[in-house]
This record gives sequence, structure tokens and C-alpha cells, in this order.
Amino acid sequence: MIKRALSVWCDKVWLAFVYVMGLAALAVLLINWGSLNVPERIAWALAVGIPLHVFEENTWPGGFFYMNNLTFGSKEPKVYPQNRATNMVTNFGAEIVFILIAMNANTLGPAAVTVAVFFGIVEFANHTREGIGMRKHFKDKGKRTVYAPGEATALFPLLPNAAWGIAWLAANPFSWMQILAGVGICVGIAVCLILVPFAISLRVKSREFAFRDAGYFERYIR
Repeated sequence: MIKRALSVWCDKVWLAFVYVMGLAALAVLLINWGSLNVPERIAWALAVGIPLHVFEENTWPGGFFYMNNLTFGSKEPKVYPQNRATNMVTNFGAEIVFILIAMNANTLGPAAVTVAVFFGIVEFANHTREGIGMRKHFKDKGKRTVYAPGEATALFPLLPNAAWGIAWLAANPFSWMQILAGVGICVGIAVCLILVPFAISLRVKSREFAFRDAGYFERYIR
């Protein structure tokens, strides 16, 4: 019963919550724009951008997991290492962390900005790399572009937000400990919300939490 309820939550329900959090973050950003300092604006913009990114990866056109699992060398890319459970933990957990960072960005300052810079650059680099890989992988199936789910929102708004963060850091004083704190937060997210769930999924290979279709990539695997 519990496993079934978790499966339902990990299907579509959690996505609705992430999108609601994104809309709430947008409301905070727009309503309080005049009273927010730049680190707060950048942090709230990240909290808005991540749900948009999640929408592209998981709802329309969807299928990011399929590309990601192929990149990891999975023989069953609908099953592991990224499955519906790990997907929920990664994205739902990350959005909660980003909102908490935005709520405390006035105190965190450069550390909060570093998080936005790190994620904007890493997401753009990762999606570009994987998009090139998928063009090569599906070239004989008719794939002609390097587009892959997540690339559009990595280009906008995540990458411009990262550029805004770099410009702010270049123009304002910061300590390297603050930068390291921001990097530490990013590493913590990567380890706790991505690598550990993936490691568990690699061992379990749960079919209960397998994806049901490949989203964008369905056209290339039929």
C-alpha cells in the first residue's frame, strides 16, 4: 500500500507541487522586486527557473531521464539509474533547497549567488554535452539537431541568471570562503539528491518506479 502510494506520488503528483512552488517563487520575486537586493533576486530567479527546467525535462517534451540513463550506460534506460523515485528526490528536493537559499539570500550573499552561477553553467554544459551525444546516438534514426529536453531552459533562464551572478560577483566584494560555501551547497545537492539515489537505484533496478515512455525520444526508438 505504501509502495503503491509512493509510486503514485512519484508519477505526476510531485511535479504539480514543484510547479506550484515555482509560481510562488515567481510571485515573491515580482511582488518584492523593489525591496530585494541583487543576490536575493538572483536566488529567487533560480527558484523560478528550476521548475521551468523540470517542466521541459519531465512534462514537455519530457524524456530527459532516457538520455541521462543512456549516458550512464544503462541497458534498460526506462528503469535505471534514474527512475521516477530518484527523479522526484532530485528535483523536488533541489527546489526546496533553492527556495530555502532564496529565503536566506540576504545573509548568504555571495554563497547564494555562487549556487546560481554553478547550476546555470553546469546545466548548460551538461545538456549541451548530452545533446551532442544523443545526436550521434540517434543519427541513424533521423536525429539532426543537438536539442535534448532541458536545453532550452538551460539556455534561458538558467544561463543568463548565471551570467548575472558572475557580473555581480565581479563588481562586489566577497570572500573565498563564501564562494566555497556556495560550491559546497552544490556538491551537497549533487551527492545527496543525485548520486546517492542513483547508487541505490543501480542496486535495486526497481520496475515499480520505471518510466512508462521516453518522452521526446519516443520518436527515435519506435
